[in-house]
Amino acid sequence: MTRILVPAALLILFGAPAMAQVSAEGLFERADTNHDGSVTREEFMAARAEQFRKLDRNSDGYIDSQDVPKRLAARRQRKGGGDLLGQFDADGDGKISQGEFVNGPTLMFDRADRDKNNVLDPTELAEARAAAKEAGEKLRKRRQ
Repeated sequence: MTRILVPAALLILFGAPAMAQVSAEGLFERADTNHDGSVTREEFMAARAEQFRKLDRNSDGYIDSQDVPKRLAARRQRKGGGDLLGQFDADGDGKISQGEFVNGPTLMFDRADRDKNNVLDPTELAEARAAAKEAGEKLRKRRQ
């Protein structure tokens, strides 16, 4: 599972917006730590902290180019993907600290939270899953 999660999360950070939608489903499921079927903003942020530990592959306290697998970096360079690093790298030092990652933009959560009450209820989560599935299908079709 981690072999799939880490590259998918790195794609979120480093250039595949469609993959960000696809991996939203897994992040939201992991975030529901009390298993009540809803995800609060606090649960989402806690899940991000856990995700950071997995993305920081060399355990240096930052997510940077050293944490991106060479295969993924080469693919990103070939495809000319957009760089989302700037969205999280608040101080512009070319790497993302845990604080920057955890407290960075919450676009996935914000899009899913239709009623803006800082809680993703089961209906909003189902809509986010459907959007993730649709984005994944579009991405697969483009690759074919």
